[in-house]
Amino acid sequence: MHSTTAPFNKLEQFKRTAAFIDAYYSIYEQFHRVKFRPTISFTGGEPAVNPDFFPLIEHLREEYPHFVLNLTTNGTWSQRRGQFLLDNMDSITVSYHCEGNDKQRQLVRDNLIWMRKNIKNVHKLKVNVMMHVDHWDDCIDLIDNVLIPHDIKYIPRTIGDDGRNRYKWFKDMDGQMRRTSHKYSEEQMDYIKNHWQKKNSQVGDTTELKKSDDGDVRKIGRPCCGGRCMTVKRLDTPKENDTMFIDQSNFKDWQCMVNWFFLHIEEDKDVAYHHQTCMAKTPDTPEVTIGPLLQHVSSFSDNRGPICNLSRSDEYLIWLEEKVLKEGRPPTMVCPNKHCGCGICVAKAKDPQDFKKLMSKYIITE
Repeated sequence: MHSTTAPFNKLEQFKRTAAFIDAYYSIYEQFHRVKFRPTISFTGGEPAVNPDFFPLIEHLREEYPHFVLNLTTNGTWSQRRGQFLLDNMDSITVSYHCEGNDKQRQLVRDNLIWMRKNIKNVHKLKVNVMMHVDHWDDCIDLIDNVLIPHDIKYIPRTIGDDGRNRYKWFKDMDGQMRRTSHKYSEEQMDYIKNHWQKKNSQVGDTTELKKSDDGDVRKIGRPCCGGRCMTVKRLDTPKENDTMFIDQSNFKDWQCMVNWFFLHIEEDKDVAYHHQTCMAKTPDTPEVTIGPLLQHVSSFSDNRGPICNLSRSDEYLIWLEEKVLKEGRPPTMVCPNKHCGCGICVAKAKDPQDFKKLMSKYIITE
């Protein structure tokens, strides 16, 4: 991940981070019952604007062939660059932001159609349609006239489910005026609800989604960001069922396996987290140096914040290996947040016995 204001990171720095990711994965991998290939997901800003991004991909293909590569992109590149991405990425997610000008939006639409025609596997391409309240009709037009007719997978992503509650305009760190949370109209809320109610019914979930009278989309629940089907056991019933959209996302004090399946890198800030939005960590995690780009964050605590500096990641790996030797496996996370922004698809449970059963499905616990 990279901000819109920091200088471009260099290839050697990326190579160092790749080595750290591989070492981190190797420590956890020895405990997984089912071996899996780790997915490296590039996001930003726009990753493809960094000239060193392309030689980095070639380096990863050569040195780490077990990595699965995914790109989240705004889709505003040339077809020459697009062909490189099609040839080298295992999957591509286009994040459609309708705030751009007419030329930019048309370029993204043209690239989506071009990619779909040149991708053999329909599951390799997905579009996150960022459902902006002020550009709602444009989002619906993209879905109805581009994505559905061309059989392009998509997720209507609501804006502002990260718990920041910034519904009013504010000046962001890069000087741009933004609002990162939205209040949706009743008609817009009905559209979102109906979409996910239909998706739920396709997997056999008949749970009626809740209403939100004030337009706060967090109150009706949320889907997995990647559109994955999830298995849940609700607190009021012993029955398990599949679902595409959970009707609540408050997991404070629940045990969670987020550190077993996620690792979030912020190159320009020289830090790594277990997860991008929850930032959960164990209280005994070694101390991290907080640089100027993170000094404005007031929510860091003993159980929430970066797990290490990238420039000293070897120190964290030593600590993690020592913890494994002492306790038998990596630590268990306990959710410190009132709201789960993006890790709902990770195994978690309120009851310790339920969590133990969940862990045993994925992890060698003896």
